[in-house]
Amino acid sequence: MKYKRDFRSLDEATQAEVRRLAFADLDRGDRIQRVADRYEVNYQTIKDWKHRRTELEKRDCFGQKRGRDEHEQKLIQPKKEEMIKTIIKNKTPDDINIEATLWDRRAIQALVKQKVGVTLNLQRVSVYAKRWGLSPQRPAKYASEQDQAKITEWLKKEYPLIRERAKAEGAEIHWEDETGIALSTYHARGYASKGNTPVISLPAKKARVSMISSITNRGDMQFMLYQKGLKAPTFITFMRRLITHRKRKIFLIVDNLRAHYAKKVEVWVTAHRDEIEIFFPASLCSAVQSR
Repeated sequence: MKYKRDFRSLDEATQAEVRRLAFADLDRGDRIQRVADRYEVNYQTIKDWKHRRTELEKRDCFGQKRGRDEHEQKLIQPKKEEMIKTIIKNKTPDDINIEATLWDRRAIQALVKQKVGVTLNLQRVSVYAKRWGLSPQRPAKYASEQDQAKITEWLKKEYPLIRERAKAEGAEIHWEDETGIALSTYHARGYASKGNTPVISLPAKKARVSMISSITNRGDMQFMLYQKGLKAPTFITFMRRLITHRKRKIFLIVDNLRAHYAKKVEVWVTAHRDEIEIFFPASLCSAVQSR
């Protein structure tokens, strides 16, 4: 007889149901060949099911899949994987005596060796990292002088008062910060055929420019470029441009840079107190976050 299907191509639930019906027919006294013909499977298959009936019925009852256990051949068992993911999420490598500041493939490789006793090659580390939902990312930067406890306290106690004042006076809150820009930096990516890496022309001489900017709670940003470090006259120029053509008063939150405390700045802000007011986050060493 020519069989119409390959029983192995059926899904697990269908296979279990066919076996259940076949066993019921055998229990009623049907011959093996008749059962095989009825369900379009091989005679030897029905005979094998009959021999392994206890095992098959137990497996079908609990929905167990055939073959090896899901985790049988894994180098790292699920409980160990969860432990490693928790460490990566909550600690840095140097917290557990691994010579690295951030989690890269070699640091994860060392962690697995330390906690599980298994040495993974770097390619396998990449496979596990992807499985764990990890991806290489550029770290956010915070000033090392920051006091996180003071920042949290300021955000919970003092900032809400500033926000309420801004609402009552119709003012707009701006967060100010400074940064340096390297003119030779280029992070963009573009498509090209394999083996033909695109080339971009950049100045060989290293050059930098400084930028001062402010961003509102709505995400509106204003910026100004300048040379070298920030001095009081440059800061005043930025504030003058900031208030130009604005109908609302500005509440400018700044860090504790020396230029912000200059006498010239204080005099200028006092003269323009109806247009702008400066707030210093409670003697914090730097801005809430380095942007």
